[in-house]
Amino acid sequence: MEYYFSDRKFNIMGVARTTGKGEWLVSADSEVKTTDDRPTIALTLTIPFKTEQEQAIDEMAAENNFVLYQDEEGNGHQMVIASVTHDTLAHIHTVVCTDAGNDLMNEVVGAYTADKAYTIADYILMFTNDSGWEIGINEFPTDVRTLTWTDEDTSLSRIKSVAKDFDAVLSFGFVFVGTTAVKRVISVRHEETSDSLISFEMNKDINNIVKTVDIYDMETSVKAYGATPDGSNDPINLIGYRWTDPTGQFVLDQYGFLHDTIAVQKYSRLLSNSNPNPTQSDWNRVKTFESTTQATLLQAALADLKKYNHPNVNYEVDLANAPYVPLNQTVHIVDENQNLFLSAKVLSVERSRAGHYTKLTLGDYANEQPNLYSALKDMAVKIENIPKAIQFYPWIRYADDDKGTNMSAFPSGKKYMAIVPNAKSSVPSDDPADYAGKWALIQGKDGADGVPGAKGADGRTSYFHTAWANDVSGQSGFTVSGGDGKKYIGTYSDFTKADSTNPADYNWALFKGDKGDKGDTGADGLPGKDGVSVKSTVVTYQLGTSGTTKPTSTWSSTVPTLVKGQYLWTKTTWNYSDSTSEDGYQVTYIGKDGNNGSDGIAGKDGVGIKSTVIEYSVSSNGVTKPSTGWSATIPSIAPGQFMWTRTTWLYTDGTNEVGYSVAQAGATGPQGPQGVPGSKDVPYTYIQLGTPASPKKGDLWWHGTTLNDATALQYYDGSTWIDQSIQQAVLSIKKLQSIEVDTSTINSPDINSPFNHVQIDGAKSSGNLELKDANLSILGNIEDNNGNPNGQYYKSLLSPNGMSNYITTPDQKGNMSSVALQRGALQLQTLISDPSAATKKYIQSEFTSADNVTFFYVNTTALSNIDIDYAYIYYTRRGNLVTVNFQIHTIANQYNYLRLADIRPGYTPLLTNKIVASCLSFSDPGQSTAMYSSTPSGGTVGWYSNISKASGSYGGSVSYLTKDDYPTGDSFFQ
Repeated sequence: MEYYFSDRKFNIMGVARTTGKGEWLVSADSEVKTTDDRPTIALTLTIPFKTEQEQAIDEMAAENNFVLYQDEEGNGHQMVIASVTHDTLAHIHTVVCTDAGNDLMNEVVGAYTADKAYTIADYILMFTNDSGWEIGINEFPTDVRTLTWTDEDTSLSRIKSVAKDFDAVLSFGFVFVGTTAVKRVISVRHEETSDSLISFEMNKDINNIVKTVDIYDMETSVKAYGATPDGSNDPINLIGYRWTDPTGQFVLDQYGFLHDTIAVQKYSRLLSNSNPNPTQSDWNRVKTFESTTQATLLQAALADLKKYNHPNVNYEVDLANAPYVPLNQTVHIVDENQNLFLSAKVLSVERSRAGHYTKLTLGDYANEQPNLYSALKDMAVKIENIPKAIQFYPWIRYADDDKGTNMSAFPSGKKYMAIVPNAKSSVPSDDPADYAGKWALIQGKDGADGVPGAKGADGRTSYFHTAWANDVSGQSGFTVSGGDGKKYIGTYSDFTKADSTNPADYNWALFKGDKGDKGDTGADGLPGKDGVSVKSTVVTYQLGTSGTTKPTSTWSSTVPTLVKGQYLWTKTTWNYSDSTSEDGYQVTYIGKDGNNGSDGIAGKDGVGIKSTVIEYSVSSNGVTKPSTGWSATIPSIAPGQFMWTRTTWLYTDGTNEVGYSVAQAGATGPQGPQGVPGSKDVPYTYIQLGTPASPKKGDLWWHGTTLNDATALQYYDGSTWIDQSIQQAVLSIKKLQSIEVDTSTINSPDINSPFNHVQIDGAKSSGNLELKDANLSILGNIEDNNGNPNGQYYKSLLSPNGMSNYITTPDQKGNMSSVALQRGALQLQTLISDPSAATKKYIQSEFTSADNVTFFYVNTTALSNIDIDYAYIYYTRRGNLVTVNFQIHTIANQYNYLRLADIRPGYTPLLTNKIVASCLSFSDPGQSTAMYSSTPSGGTVGWYSNISKASGSYGGSVSYLTKDDYPTGDSFFQ
């Protein structure tokens, strides 16, 4: 996570990272969100610093500065540093930040009564006027309310009240580009109260569950009072109000008490064996509410009675492991040992990127049935395994000829059009070869001048109409608002602007054909396992000692010899057509032999063994135990006979038990073959420190007390001990202590190897190569051809984080160049000033995958203002170059610089008030309309129209540079 620090003017002063990269490290952080305090967020950051960095950290992370960051869900946050703790001795700087939206607590708004129904955006902008906040995402664009506030309040509290009335959730954010915060936004979203399908299980995800129950606030009836009407001294109550509960559980009496008839039977003070269903002696409570009518007072009292008509049961759940779950979503608590199954809401989330933990606070517990927990688990598995449907997309391109020359996504000035109706990618190809055979002429040659006709009537505007349907008649599924999922397209032209709703007015043609015959086997399909085929299946086997943990030895395609008491594991490997595979396992227990006969296992429960007597007897019968001949000594036994063993256990309670076992002596086998005659001159191997006495030719002598500490090997040739070596091919070393090999030090797992005067890129170098802690590092100097250092050093590093390299300047106070490839980005730095300059200047750049694709966006809903009845804006961007195409139709020219739309984030001009697009008329040559990126006075950035003629169709485009972040949520192609 990266936290950007800026001053109040949004000048970036530094970046602190939880990864440890860069100048500043965030050693600890905590982001807390709660349902009670939305939309505000609390953020705490701890940053260690060095002595020489003390002044810099004080300036960067000072009170009232901003902290900007983007969370894992893509939401931008602007925080204000509210308090600072600077510990000089411990070298720790800690900041506590509040949401920048808290600035609205400093603004006061008065009482207000709306004169008509307004949208939530209208209310928020009204109560945050001149604060710099704008509306971001708005999921309530058309909902309206007529609201009233009778008291003064802060702007923050007022917009929270607005959100509550609309059942909306607010969040503060910002759009940040380069080093400038373009705008601060308040987003309006629907409350996400869905089930997360996440379950926490006792002894796995949960350390402990503490249940508390109390009856302090219980009630079985309530007498309710509301607000006091103007001109009266008494608050309203429910006396005289008539209401009947359709369920019969709740009853309103003549004295204004609301009773729960079921709760009083359970908790009445009159409950006894002789009166098992009492109807009197309620737990009465008197409560006051803010209701202004009897109807609303009844509903408030009913809600209160339902809340407190039973004991208050609460749970404290200590979670050991918790993923990130959005606020107010439902999770599930399971303790199968106690048969406890609960649902709970997420009331707060604390997340630490540096500490790699998430803590959830749960509440609103409710009991669930065990079968619901099983159903939730099944549902989660099914959702994971839902196959992805294959979807086809139409591609449309325009060109100058039927070869695809100067192919474009826009028809302006093009004569040919190609349609690929069933492409598998939503991003149209820009390769003309993909449209071969699809090109059709849509603009013919200019004809010769015709015979002048008679003077015609006043000219009329021709309109081209399009509709879609599911059949060739146009009757089924007829629509004029879009062709998604339709098979047929209908067209006609007339002089009426409105589209006809009569299918008979259209000429119908097949747009999406029926499913064709199965074709030849194609190339690899769309990514992912869902929808791919199984190419082959491999079944292998292995024995294991566990029925829950799969074995780790070698799997075999043949079934191994089964061993009683072990488990036979079967592994099935499915190899898919996309070169991926999955494994499935089945396990079978191999049963042991059962007990043999009536004699059970010796020993009695509850008493001790005082002594044991073991006796032996020989018999020719291995089934029936002998009755005589028992002896405490082991007798001699002939081959084929049976040795019986009798064990007598004498217990401490004066009783005894006897057990028997039997074994047969094997018969004498046949005589073996005659052995090879021996020799007195067989070589002997000595393992000793001293020189062997009287050695023979061929003897071997290991110098040492054991083979483990032997230091040399010699061979005796009959007169002299001769040194021997061991070939590498037969040398097996279990452990090799740290050694030095030709100046290289090897100390597992580290290797350190120096090098001297090696040739590199026309120069020489001396240095060291080190392999340590999963890092390969090369550090060396630069030398001339005579081996003399010139003062420059370089370092190359290969680690799990990526690769990097730099070469210093001769004064070693900077780098000539550096390069790093890590985290999916290529980072480059090149010195552009004199290497000996005191202040060195660099060009720095970073290249990511987003730099090599083209992003595009087309607004599918027509835009309009007073002068323009419909307009479409098409955005494309590659790198920092943006091209915007406008297609508009005007109906008036009453205003100059009339705002049409916001500029889409990701495509904002760098020169915000310098962009002008000239749009030429399609029907009136010489006429044009201009689109501006702001008003001439440099107002709010957006697209503004300046209409030259009241009615007509116009089109044009403009290209410019931007420093916006890439619009990664938009479509793109390479």
